[in-house]
Amino acid sequence: MKKRVLLLLLPALFAFENAGAQKILSITDFGAETDSWKNVVPAIRKALQACEGQTEETIINFPAGRYDFWPSYGETEQAATIGFELKQLKNITIDGNGSEFIFHGKMQIARLDSCENISLVNFSVDWDRPYISQGEIVRATNEYLDVRIDKTKYPYIIENGKIMFTGEGWKSPVLRTFNNLYDKDRKEILPQTWDDMLGDVFEQKAEETGGNIVRFHGKPLRIEPEKIEKGTFVALCHAHYLTTGIDILRSKNTVLKDLTIYHALSHGVYGELSENITMDNASMTVNEAKGRVFSIVADASHFNTCKGVIKIENCAHTGHCDDFINVHGFYSEIIAIVDNRTITVNSRGGFTLPGDEIWFLKRSDSQRGEVRTVESIVPVYDNNKITGYRIRLTSALPEQIKVSDFVENKTWTPSLELRNCRILKKHRARGILVSTPQKVVIENNYFRTAGTAILIVGELGGVWSESGAVTDVSIRNNVFEDCLTSGNKSGSPWQWGDAVITILPSARPLDERTEAFHENIFIRNNVFKVFDAPLVRARSVKELQFTENNIIKSFNYSPYTWQKSAFLLDGCRKVLVKNNTVDPQYTTRSLLIEHMKKGDVKGDKLFPVDFVPKGMKTYLE
Repeated sequence: MKKRVLLLLLPALFAFENAGAQKILSITDFGAETDSWKNVVPAIRKALQACEGQTEETIINFPAGRYDFWPSYGETEQAATIGFELKQLKNITIDGNGSEFIFHGKMQIARLDSCENISLVNFSVDWDRPYISQGEIVRATNEYLDVRIDKTKYPYIIENGKIMFTGEGWKSPVLRTFNNLYDKDRKEILPQTWDDMLGDVFEQKAEETGGNIVRFHGKPLRIEPEKIEKGTFVALCHAHYLTTGIDILRSKNTVLKDLTIYHALSHGVYGELSENITMDNASMTVNEAKGRVFSIVADASHFNTCKGVIKIENCAHTGHCDDFINVHGFYSEIIAIVDNRTITVNSRGGFTLPGDEIWFLKRSDSQRGEVRTVESIVPVYDNNKITGYRIRLTSALPEQIKVSDFVENKTWTPSLELRNCRILKKHRARGILVSTPQKVVIENNYFRTAGTAILIVGELGGVWSESGAVTDVSIRNNVFEDCLTSGNKSGSPWQWGDAVITILPSARPLDERTEAFHENIFIRNNVFKVFDAPLVRARSVKELQFTENNIIKSFNYSPYTWQKSAFLLDGCRKVLVKNNTVDPQYTTRSLLIEHMKKGDVKGDKLFPVDFVPKGMKTYLE
C-alpha cells in the first residue's frame, strides 16, 4: 500500500519540481528603469542573452510602468531597430504586467526567429510620434481644403510652400497611399469612400491660416467637396510597409495574449513558415485617449505559409490601414523546366523548404494535381537580385506540366479558428481573408465592416498570387451588421468587395460543367442585418450551403452597390439555400446564376433562382 501511495505522489512531486525550476528574471536586474525615458533595449538584449541555450521555462518580468524603446542610430539607415529580438530561443514568456512600451522612430516591436514556446503577454505598445498624422476637415471647396492639425501631436513645417511632417529622426510628406476619411461622430470609415479620396491635395500649395488650420490649395479628387461634412477626420500616412510590428518567422507555438498595440509601421503581427500561433485578446487598436482615429499602417495580422493552428480569439482590431486578418499561401509560377526533376519558379518559391510536399496545378484548370517532395531549393540571381528559385524534386515531374503552370506548398497550410472577435468599420478595407485547404471555423463574431466581411479568393498568376482553394469552411453563429458601406459600387478592383460574404477565385468557369475551385463552404445560423441587397457573391464553389440564417432589413444606410440580388453565383455546384428567416422588408431576394443549371441550386422558394440577365457584366475589372 505504501508503495502504491508513493507511486501516486510521484507525478505531483514531479510537477512541483518543475514549477520550482521555473526561472524568473526581472528586467531591472539588467539595467532597465521604469518611467525614466531611458532606452530599455540594451537591458532586453542582455536578458535574452542570459536565456541562450537554456530550455527551462523562463519569465522575463517587467515591473509595471513605462519603458521607452529608442532606435540604434548607428545601425544602417535602412534597418529598423528591434525592441525584442529572439533567435533560436525556447520556453520564454515576456510579461509586461500591464506596462506601457513606448517606441520612438523607425523600430520593430519584436522578431521571433526559429523559436519555440514563446509568449508575449500583458503590455501595450505605442509610439510617442506615430508615422501617421491626423487632421480634421473644417471646410472643403473646389478651390481649397482647410484642415485642422494639432501641431503639438503631429508636428509639421511648411517648406517651399508644401507641407512636410516631422517625427523622431524622420521627415515626410503625406504619402498617397490610403489617407482614409472617418466620420466625425462614430469615427468609422466614411460610407462610400475608399483609398486616396482627396487625391493630391496634400501635395499642393499649403499655408497656415491660424487656429491650427492649414489650407491646401486644390480640389479633392474622388469626392465632391459638398459631401465632406465639417468635422470629418482624415488619417495622413507617412509610411507604407516600413517594418512589421511583431514578426514570427520559422517558429513554433507562439502566444500573444492581453496585448494592446496602438501603432506599428506595417502589419501588426506577421507569421511566416511558423506553426501554431495564438492571439488571445491581442488587438491592434485606436488609442482613443489620445484622440486618434488610426492605429497601425497595414493589416492587423497576416499569416503566410504557416501550418498547425492559427487561433484568433477575443480580438477587436480598429483603426488599421488594411484588413483584419489574412491567411494564405502562395502560388509559384514555373518559369523554366531544367530537367525531369528540376524546375525554376518565380520569387514566390522562396516560401518552400527541403522536405516539403508541393502540389502541381495546371494553369488551364486551376485544380490541385499530383504531389511531389522537394529535395533541395536554391535561389536564382540576376545582377545580385533573387529572381526565382530552382527546385529539385525527389522524383520525376508530373507529365504534361509545363512552363506557366504553378506549384503550391502542401506542407505549410494552417487551419484557422476565429472566435469572439469584433471586426469593425473603424479600419480600412475588408474583414477576414482566408485561403487554406485546412479546416476553417469562423464563429461567434460580430462584423461591422467597411468592405466585405469575409473574402475567400485564390489567385493564380495575379498581383498577389495568394493561394489557394478552401475545402472546409464553417461560418456560423456570427452577427453581420451594416457591412459593406464601402463595397463595390462601380466595379473598381480597389473597392472593397461585392457582398457581405465574397468568394471570388481567379478561376473562371467556362460553362455549366467546369469543375469548381473551392468546396465545402457552410454559412449557418448567422444574423445578417443588411441595408443593401448582396448577401453572397460566390464563384466556382462545390457544396455551398446557406442555411438557418436570419436576414433583417436595416435602414441605417442607403443602398448603392452594383449587385442588386441577394445571391450572385457563378459556376457553383451543389448549392443549398434553405431554412432561412427573411424580414418581409428585405425584398431584393433574387438568386442569380451563370455557368450553372437551375438544378445546381436546391432549397425553398424564399430566394427564387434565375439566370443572370443577358448583357449583364459580372466579370468586373
